[in-house]
Amino acid sequence: MKQLVLVVIFLLILITSLVKNSTKEIEDQIFAINEKIRPLKSELGDVLLEFNYLSSPEKLVQYQTQYFEKDLIKIEIMNIKEITENNKNLEINDLISKSGNE
Repeated sequence: MKQLVLVVIFLLILITSLVKNSTKEIEDQIFAINEKIRPLKSELGDVLLEFNYLSSPEKLVQYQTQYFEKDLIKIEIMNIKEITENNKNLEINDLISKSGNE
């Protein structure tokens, strides 16, 4: 009976140490991944701020008046064409295909 109790205790200690070691390895991997993610989150925040600031309609109008004055004109999006080269031939196609219900 004593031997059975000792074997069970030994097995429990062995299993506990194996679980603890595997948990420690997983925690180390999680920490390493989080350390790799931290600068990316910061960079994402900076890029989103820059994108939102620079692409807001008010900013675009401000840049137009500040840098281009009257050089920019509005055109209909359906009038924009796409030029592609196919076997050394240039093809001009509509950028946006026109649907039949327009």
